[in-house]
Parts: sequence; C-alpha cells; structure tokens
Amino acid sequence: MILRIVLPLALLAAFSLQAGSARASGDFTCTPAWKLDKTIYSDCDNLPFLSPGNDSRVNLALLLVDAGQAQLGPPPQTDPPQTELPTTPISDSAGPFTLEAFSALIGPRAPGALKDADSSPDYASGEGSRCRSLADGAAAFAAALGASAVPEAEGAILTGARNALSPDCNAATPSAAYAPPQGVRSPLGRQFARYLAGTAEFYGGDYDDAGKDFAAAAASPQPWLKETATYMLGRVALNQAQWDAFDEYGLLSPDKVDAAALKEADAAFQAYLAAYPAGQYAASARGLLRRVAWLGGQPQKLAAAYAWSFAHAGPAERNVAIADLVLEADDKLLTKAAAADISEPTLLATRDLMVMRHDPADPKPNPSLIKFEDLLAQRPAFAGRPDLFEYLLAAHRFYVEADPAGALSHLGVAPPAGPMTDLGFSQLVLRGLALEAQKNFAGARLLWRQMIPLARPAFQRPMLDLALAMNQERDGRLAQVFAAASPVRDPQVRETLLRNDAGPALLAQQVKAETAPGRERRTARYVLLYKDVMRGRYGAFASDAALAVPKAEAPPNPDDPEPDPKLFEWSGHAEGYLCEDLRKLVKALAGAPRSSHNLLCLGDFARLNGLDGNALNASAPADELGGAPTQFPGQTFGRLDAYKLIIADPKAPANDRAYALYRAINCFGPSGYNRCDGKDAPQSERARWFHTLKSDYPKSEWASALKYYW
Repeated sequence: MILRIVLPLALLAAFSLQAGSARASGDFTCTPAWKLDKTIYSDCDNLPFLSPGNDSRVNLALLLVDAGQAQLGPPPQTDPPQTELPTTPISDSAGPFTLEAFSALIGPRAPGALKDADSSPDYASGEGSRCRSLADGAAAFAAALGASAVPEAEGAILTGARNALSPDCNAATPSAAYAPPQGVRSPLGRQFARYLAGTAEFYGGDYDDAGKDFAAAAASPQPWLKETATYMLGRVALNQAQWDAFDEYGLLSPDKVDAAALKEADAAFQAYLAAYPAGQYAASARGLLRRVAWLGGQPQKLAAAYAWSFAHAGPAERNVAIADLVLEADDKLLTKAAAADISEPTLLATRDLMVMRHDPADPKPNPSLIKFEDLLAQRPAFAGRPDLFEYLLAAHRFYVEADPAGALSHLGVAPPAGPMTDLGFSQLVLRGLALEAQKNFAGARLLWRQMIPLARPAFQRPMLDLALAMNQERDGRLAQVFAAASPVRDPQVRETLLRNDAGPALLAQQVKAETAPGRERRTARYVLLYKDVMRGRYGAFASDAALAVPKAEAPPNPDDPEPDPKLFEWSGHAEGYLCEDLRKLVKALAGAPRSSHNLLCLGDFARLNGLDGNALNASAPADELGGAPTQFPGQTFGRLDAYKLIIADPKAPANDRAYALYRAINCFGPSGYNRCDGKDAPQSERARWFHTLKSDYPKSEWASALKYYW
C-alpha cells in the first residue's frame, strides 16, 4: 500500500490533543481543505472530479481515464515492500490526495520500456544526459553484431571497443578524437566500426564528427545499422541544438537554442518516421519531436504532438508511460501555452480549469482568470465533445461567477443509468454543489444518495461520504451520519464530525453503539470526556467515564495513533502547587467551578498534558467538514482567563493568587507569545503582574522562582 497523504484522523487530533497542528499533509508544507468547493490550487488538495482547485495533472489524468487512454490501478510494488506504512490506500479515502500518490496509480506502465535514453521520463520531459543510453546501446550493438555476417573475431573486437567506451558525459567541451579499433577488415565490419565511431563521438560531445559517421553508417544496407544510424542523426542534431541552452540548474534559455540544428533535428526525426513508421525507435522519435517543438517555442505544434500521443495508447507508440506523459504535457505546454495554441478538447479543458482558479477572499482580480465570453468562443474546439464543453460553462458559472442557478442550466438533471465516467461524476458533483449553494440541501442529499450505488469504488464512492456528511452536517442532521443505515463509513469523516460538531448525546450514543467500529467508540469516549472537563460539564464526567468501550486490539501504530485514554487518569501532583487527581478535581469543580484552587489545578491539568491550543478547543474552517457550529455546550476553558480571574479576586487565598500571577506571566515565556490560549496581553500588564508578585508576595516560592517577565 502507499502512504496516505491526508493525515490519518488521529494525527489530526491525538488527535492534536497532545500536540498542536490540527491538519497537515505528508510533506508538512501543505494543508488539505476537507471540502468539495475549491478554487485555490494546492499540491496536496486534489479530489476525484474535474475542479479548478485540482492539480491540472490530476484533471488531465481523469479525462484520459474517461477516454480509455489511462487506467486507475493498484500502486506499483516497492522493492522491498513498504510493510510499515498505513494500510488504507488513498483510493479508499474520502480525503484530498497529492498528485504523487494519484500518479502512482495511473497506468499503463509498459513492462518493457524502450531501451534508449529517450524512453526516460526526465529526458523526454526536456532534461537528461546524452549518455543515458550508453549501457543499453551497448547491448543493442552487441546483439546486432551477433545477428550479422561480421566475422566472429571482428565482432569480438567491436563489442569490446563498444563496452570500453567511458565518456565524460558532463564535459563542457567535446572529448579527444576517437581512435577506432584495429583488426576490423571486412566491409560489413567496417560499417559497424563507422557506426561505433559515431557512437563514441556522440557520447563524447563531438557532434560534427558523429553526424558524419552516422550518415555513413545510415547508407549501409545492413538493416540495424541503417535504421539506428538514421535515428541517431536526429539525436545528434538535437543535442547540437541544445548544447548551450541549459544553465547549471537545468533551466532553458530559448535564445541560446541553435535554430538551424533544431530544424535539422526535426527533419531527421521526420525522415526516420517516414522510413520506419513502426520502427524500434519510432516512439522515441515522436517523443523527441515534442522536445524539438518545445525547444523551438512552437506551442501549437507541441499541443498537436501531445494530442497524438494521448490518442495512441500502445507502448510502441509512446516513449513514456501515460502518467509521465501527463507530467510532461503540464510542464511543457499547459503552464505556458495560450488557449489559442490548443485545439484538442482534453488539453484545452484542462487549461480552462486552470484559468478558473482564484481566491474569492482576494480583493485583487486574478489577471489570468478566464472570462465567460472567451470560454464561449472555444465552442468550435469542442464540437466533438459538447458534454465536456457544457461542463466547463457550468464550472465557470459556479466557480467564477458564483451563479449556481446558471451552473444548473448547463448540467443534467439525473444520474446516468450505469456506472459513471469521471466527467459524468464531475457533472453530478457540480450539480450537487450548486444545489447546496442554493440551500437546497434536501435536493442535494437525494442526489448524493442516488450517486452512491453508481460510483466507482476507487475515489468516487469514498468522496461521496464527504459530500453526504457535509450536507447532513450543514442541514442540522448530524445524527443521520451516525444512524445505523448511514452510508457514510469513512472513519476520518466520521471522527472529524465527532471531534468538532457532535454534542454530548451523540457522543454518548456512539460510545455505546456496539455496531460501531471499536476505534470510533474509543474516540467518541475520549472526545466526550475531554469536553466534559474542558467545557465545564463537570457533573457528567463520572457517569461518562463509566461508559465502557472495547480495548484496542492492536498495539499503537506510530503512523496512525489513537488518542490516549490515560489522559483521564491524571494523578495530580504532590509537589509545588498541590493538586488532587482528575476525578477528584472534576468532582470538586462540579461543586465549586470558580474556586481558585480548582481553576489552578484544571490549568495544571491542561498545561502538563499539552492541551493548550489543541484541536478539540476549536472548530474547522466554516466552509469545511467539521466547521458547523458545535452542538456541545459551554465555553472552552482557557488558562490565562482563569489566572486573570484569580488575580482580580481580592478574596483569593494568597498562595493561589501568587501562583496565578506566576502562571499568567509564564504563559508568555520565553517568546512573548501567549502559549496558554493565544490571546494577547500588553507587556505593561505583564509587567504589572510581575511587580505585584514581587511586591505583594515576596516570600512566596513563586516570587522567588520568577526572575523576569516576557
């Protein structure tokens, strides 16, 4: 299995109870948004339908799956297998995913990729060394010699000479002149020797001499020599064209491309394909013609080349796997070309979705945002794909114009009779989002439920858990998510709602639900007890703590931990400021919730267990899963507020007040930022606390312990 990119819920909450970050991605630089309506790009935040917020490469891959040019399969096996990673693949999760994780599932990946430099994804994308084919080329040379009429002794000399080549592939200047091997006298042997000279010169960077020798070898009647040398003439010219075009970081300087050599390369590859349309290097030649178009700044020609490649699925026609071709097309074409450069519907639709991206909260308009009239002008390009064009019009109405009624006018009204394509799924998802934007939650909910039996098990079906759960959450029907017949089964979705939204009754229900997964029951109990303590339901704590849940059957998984129930076995402390254990403390709080001693000990419980600013003290963003108003009563306990209450109480015992002053000042140490609850307090106020502690309680151990304030 592959690594889940959206963090498992326990890491979102462990719940983030023990740490602080509520939501992070696998590389810790990207925060996925648990929602479906997205217009801002984020590289870890993709969903399985056509969306402006998706990585363009995900959108392109989805369209290629629909066209039958790509498939979603199991992840490739690693060597050795990664057995210690979480066991749920991203295709079974309702959460957002990264491009890398998704691309690992895209096939086909040819088992026998062409064995030359240009079958490499990096080289085909525009980067790479001329020597990438050095080893494989030696094997092909030896095989051709062995099948030829070259005398065995000469064949051994030539094979040895080929295997002995060790060029400096990174040299800035051509290698020294090549010295051909001695002892090769037969006419055919000399033809192979001439090809070998061209090979040595090519890998050594001596393209002028390599071109001459390959041209001579291409005149040979021997089939392998003739075809391979003809192909190599194109590679020679292409390498000449780009000799000084890349800087030390691999970045292209178009003005440094040799236009004459590039034109020669184009002619050479075209000549090869004309002579050998199904030749052993045909796929590589077509891939390098894409490179020629890219180096030459010819986006229309490049777009046509990608359109051809995407329409031909066989490994004999493509020089790279489909997932790599998607990456290449995005980097070399979609991120640079104008709409007028692209006439193929799949590529154009992918670009159109890219230029619908914008931040609704940004007052500055996105200069690249496509206008509706410009989109309408593309209708001729979509003459063969009216369904895709209507989807783009609907997407513009919804995402750019915030016009859900306009979007609905371009969308179908009912799910299809059979399994859904990715475009069909996208149409229905957008319809559901438009209905919800109109507050027609009942209509959207019916649609989500109709889609469930038709959805593809991978990606589509899990995402509907998110759609239906958010619908019920926003429509005040949270309990329906947890009803016995609920189709919402994704554990991250359910646990997010328990953590953020659920009230005491629903949490207690899930603790007792014997048909619910054991982990969910344990999570519900944890959240219930935590919020009992931190939101002031002290009287309910004892009875809620008595609710039994199944024990965890497996040892903790470091990649997917559960929240630790030992939190509620806190034993207090018998040194410094004395506090009883948590059960006694909560019972005391139930009788005297504003007692200075009880509040200080509750503060120590939070402080010593790392509960300041944790995920259960806040909700998700309002437009995301878990962002609806909580159904749990009470305000979250804040340590600094409690300390300030005691500081302001002249009747508070002296030791309590001194300890409150000490702890309030330490909320800001050593950074000056309030670690207790994030609220600011002027430094003048913190100075006043410090001087009060030192002047009013000079003999207190807390005054002695504090040397300065922050």
